[in-house]
Amino acid sequence: MNTSDYEAILPHYDIYNPEHVQIRDGVLAYAREHCPVPHTDSEGGFHLITRYDDVRRVLLDPATFSSTGVGPRPSPICLNPLDADPPYQVELRKLLNPLFSRAALMRFEPVMRGIARDLVDGWVDRETIDLAADFSIPFAATTLARIVFDGFDDHTMVEIVDVVDRVGSGDVGAYAELLAHAAKFLAIYEDGNANTDNRLVAALLEGTVGGGRPLTTEERLGVISVTFLGGLDTVRGVIPMIALELDADPALEQRLRDPNWVRNDLDELIRLLSPVTLMGRTVMRDCEVGDTKLKAGDRVLVFFGSASRDAARFDNADALEFDTPRPAHASFGLGVHRCLGMHLARLQLEIAFDELLKQITNIKVVGPVTWATGIAQIPESLPIRFDRVPVGADR
Repeated sequence: MNTSDYEAILPHYDIYNPEHVQIRDGVLAYAREHCPVPHTDSEGGFHLITRYDDVRRVLLDPATFSSTGVGPRPSPICLNPLDADPPYQVELRKLLNPLFSRAALMRFEPVMRGIARDLVDGWVDRETIDLAADFSIPFAATTLARIVFDGFDDHTMVEIVDVVDRVGSGDVGAYAELLAHAAKFLAIYEDGNANTDNRLVAALLEGTVGGGRPLTTEERLGVISVTFLGGLDTVRGVIPMIALELDADPALEQRLRDPNWVRNDLDELIRLLSPVTLMGRTVMRDCEVGDTKLKAGDRVLVFFGSASRDAARFDNADALEFDTPRPAHASFGLGVHRCLGMHLARLQLEIAFDELLKQITNIKVVGPVTWATGIAQIPESLPIRFDRVPVGADR
């Protein structure tokens, strides 16, 4: 497509339109260069925030840009802390942050490795697989079931993956199912029917906010619902997207076989791939962003992935640059809403590729890629073939 095509699409750009998802990067690149805060008439109207400096400004000013209405389509349920503002949001994150620190999660490393290894063992003798359906989705869901939602079995988590998919793709009716799963999980522990304690539930039942008050049931269910949503998308999206990069550049495999790849290479991959593409904000007072005047009540979509490809901040922004130090990116968000689960996602991705590359090599995409629409624009299906690493071979 050429610039005139992007110019024509931009006023009607729709994150739920599969055709628009296919050309997302081109549309947003055009916007960054020519009109960094364009307006689209889709979903009742949004201004799109596309440049890094503007994205940073919006995300670091919650008093002007409220997280109320964080989704492109209004949520009928509470989604705190995602849809909350300081000071309440900060207090709630203080309860949750210790549960998702790298130190707290490292004790689950053997569990995660076992999940990844069992999944690969189940299909490694096949000629082709769907990397999303056969690995990334069950790996993300089972990990969440075992280390965060240990009151649920794997089958229930598969059901929740389907609900999360429908929420992300704009099915507002799916929120009721999400809330029902959250209520079921909370009830397991409230009723004393679980065999073990759960650190997330303990924090929600015992923690206080607002000068010492306990959380309401609605607030507790909101946290659980958000954990369902946020705990799945990054990992199940980045794994197949890295596979696409391996198909395009087979030399990347050797970098991923270096145990130190997660110290720099992983961050650069997340910068470029940015699986959770955007979040919404509501303008609380008249202001100006990128020479565009906004009024109180306007809605904006903050594009993390676009900010992380901004040529004004990153040299050669649309390419992977592993050996050149990069400034901080926006793909995990910025400010008080920086991704709660980013340490879990990093650890899962490290383990996933460590276990994958112990048994397979030469990944090649052999079929069409199906992409999700909505907030998380990630591969839903990725058919691949591969060679098996000989038993006993050096990695």
